[in-house]
Amino acid sequence: MKIVALSCTQKRLPSLTDALLEAAITGVVREVGDAEIQRIRLIDHRIAMCEGEDTCLDPEVGRCTLDDDFEQVVDLAEGAQAMLLAMPVYAGNVPAVLKIFQERLKSFMNASQRPFGNLLVGTIVHSRTMLTEPALGSLFPWYLRLRNKNVASACFTQNDHQDLTRTAAFDLCVAVGRQLGMTLDGSRSPANNRTALPLVQSPARPRCGDPAASSPGA
Repeated sequence: MKIVALSCTQKRLPSLTDALLEAAITGVVREVGDAEIQRIRLIDHRIAMCEGEDTCLDPEVGRCTLDDDFEQVVDLAEGAQAMLLAMPVYAGNVPAVLKIFQERLKSFMNASQRPFGNLLVGTIVHSRTMLTEPALGSLFPWYLRLRNKNVASACFTQNDHQDLTRTAAFDLCVAVGRQLGMTLDGSRSPANNRTALPLVQSPARPRCGDPAASSPGA
């Protein structure tokens, strides 16, 4: 089973984003024994900004005409069933390298198979001070457009912690990976092979206004 690990930092190695992403990878590998991890660091590839010509949407063209590494990155995700995405927050939003990549994927808007689409996703967002949740929220329109399903997320604020990998953030990233792995494993396992949890129901309680609901002297 192929899983893309997408690092959206704009720093060269080593980076906190990649360390948190590696923690999530350990989690998904723990749950999916045959996991094939395809690591992609966007900053390591030459991906130019979309020029907004929209020639890629012309059926006779059918592809982005910019000459860079974009198609190579798209090819790396071929055949993936899931994605772990980790990103820092820059200026209160997604990093520029990810925004550029999102816009370039527009070239596949009319394609029957959308690269980086129809995936189960686990998402990790971190920042120095704040705004992790708004940045996470800004990803969901992109996920919806690609028909992705986010199954687990984690947001971390660094504040006074010099190294988030030595805090509970590391364990939570592992948990994001494990949740993604368990969801993947459940999606390919027949329902009759899975353990059904017993249904626990609370005893019936009298409704408001029923005689039994009123106690004497109340």
